Amino acid sequence: MRTRRSGYALLAAAAVFVVSACTAAHAAAPLLYVTNQSAGSVIVIDTATDSQLATLSVGPGPAMIAASPGGRHLYVTHPEKGRITVIDGGALGRPRNLDVPGTPFGLASAGDGRLFVSDWNRDLLTVVDSETGAMLSEIKVGRAPAQVVLAPQSRRAFVANREGDSISVVDMDRLVVIATVGVGKAPFALAVSPAGDRVYVANVQSSDVSVLDARSLENYGTVRVGAMPYGVAVAPDGTRLFVVNQQSGTVNVLDAASLVATRRTSVGKYPESIAVLPDGSKAYVINWMSGDLSVLDGETGRELKRLQIGEGARGLVVAPSG
Repeated sequence: MRTRRSGYALLAAAAVFVVSACTAAHAAAPLLYVTNQSAGSVIVIDTATDSQLATLSVGPGPAMIAASPGGRHLYVTHPEKGRITVIDGGALGRPRNLDVPGTPFGLASAGDGRLFVSDWNRDLLTVVDSETGAMLSEIKVGRAPAQVVLAPQSRRAFVANREGDSISVVDMDRLVVIATVGVGKAPFALAVSPAGDRVYVANVQSSDVSVLDARSLENYGTVRVGAMPYGVAVAPDGTRLFVVNQQSGTVNVLDAASLVATRRTSVGKYPESIAVLPDGSKAYVINWMSGDLSVLDGETGRELKRLQIGEGARGLVVAPSG
């Protein structure tokens, strides 16, 4: 598969110096990367200060973003362009492109040179070489596959089939579907517990979350949340679950053991994606229609502040700095 470089704004070219200088004093603080679909950019935020360090031009229509396990590389999908942008965490001003077939949407990095990427229109989970863009495998899954998560402990990939009301479970080594599990209506977002033993599924149209055993695939239960849950994340210690409800404009915090809600926090308009810092101190929520980012206390779920990032923000990921 061909790789190519695109022209980038001078702002992106200067980002290497800006990020290096600004992060020197906060070397241990991870960075937050936010895709802006309308602006064709990725915003870089220092989580120590919650200040914007750089805006990288990545081309039209960036959607989801994922980081390699060590955070060295970031990967951004462009569904309408058939492209994945690769960002080197140590050279933010010099992204490169991988041309891929179909409509790449959700993705996850296995850390072994492979990307697991959902192809929304072709109903596939594709496996792509993260360096060259070569197509390693195409695996038929359910209709309109959305987000993808990996459970390395069980060597499984999980795919949310938005129009199939199901989850496809794929063996990461044999690259075959080993099970299809029915969940709620219109599953979109997924999260795996830190121990790799549970999979959380946000079902948009049934307004609930399915909880699956990652190995046996038993359904532990289904929990009602707010209207149209589009994002889900687990605290690093595995004790709390955060669910982002788009239509309700809220975030539910649930006790992961009992699945009982401990708090409901109002955020901005049409919240969608969420990410939690590795130390669990803060969580970040994209508010798609209000053009801002809610910063939540990672312990209580209380909103601490909002950061203006512009309308059209879509995906986010936390990765180590430098």
